[in-house]
Formats: sequence, structure tokens, C-alpha cells
Amino acid sequence: MPGRLAKAPGNPSSVLLVNPRNEDHASLMSLFRGSRWKLQGALTAGDGLKAMRRNHYEIPVVICEHCLPDGDWKLLLAELDKAAVRPSLIVSSRLADERLWAEVLNLGAFDLLLSAPFVPEEVLRVTESAWSAWNSAARNSAVA
Repeated sequence: MPGRLAKAPGNPSSVLLVNPRNEDHASLMSLFRGSRWKLQGALTAGDGLKAMRRNHYEIPVVICEHCLPDGDWKLLLAELDKAAVRPSLIVSSRLADERLWAEVLNLGAFDLLLSAPFVPEEVLRVTESAWSAWNSAARNSAVA
């Protein structure tokens, strides 16, 4: 079905969405419905941090809005370094520019995703790429 994300390879994989807008949560929930991706949600950076800790940092992909009511994506990026295998952080923004994109990549996030509204094909491509990067790092970590 168009607009749906493909099944994640292997076992179901979680994606954490940290975003203050309920309409963005609903949009991604609809995109992930029927797939093997399990969407978890948080409205604030604090709630996102709690979700990561509650899941023992084992969520492979995090999509975080660049500005949150109680901080920004950089708070989550710093927290993700506590994971044995750091989750891939995708930063979302309605008003992305080249400067934000460069900052996102230079500070170590996986990618920048435009969100006004989310484009299903782009969400698919970026989420799958982020999961693949995390999965590769997890396999390399297990071998080491």
C-alpha cells in the first residue's frame, strides 16, 4: 500500500518519535501501521530521555524534532552516547535550512528529515537507512 513503510528486516524494530505535535505523531503512526516498525512516542526531550532509559537504550532509530518545549535534539544525541550501540538519530524540522542540515551531520546525527508534512517515501528511505546503519554497527559490536 502506498505511503506505508516496508517491514523492518528480522524482528520488529522500534522507532522513537520525540515531537511536541500530536499531528506529527498521528501522521507517523499511520505510516508505520501494518509494518514491522513499532512507533513509540514522546512529546518532550525529558519524555524521550525517559523512554530511552526505560528501553535500556535499545531503540535503534530515534526521530526527534529539532526544537522541543524543554530542549532540543542535541540533548538526545548526548544521551544516546550511553547506548552500547548508539541509536541512529534522525532530526526532523519544518523549517530546515542548509545550516541546520550541516549542524545535524557534523554533530553526529544520522540525517535531517523535513516534516511539513512528512513525505512517506522520504520517511521510508531515511528510516530504513538509519536502521541499516544501526544494525551494521550492532553486528560489528557483537563481533568485536
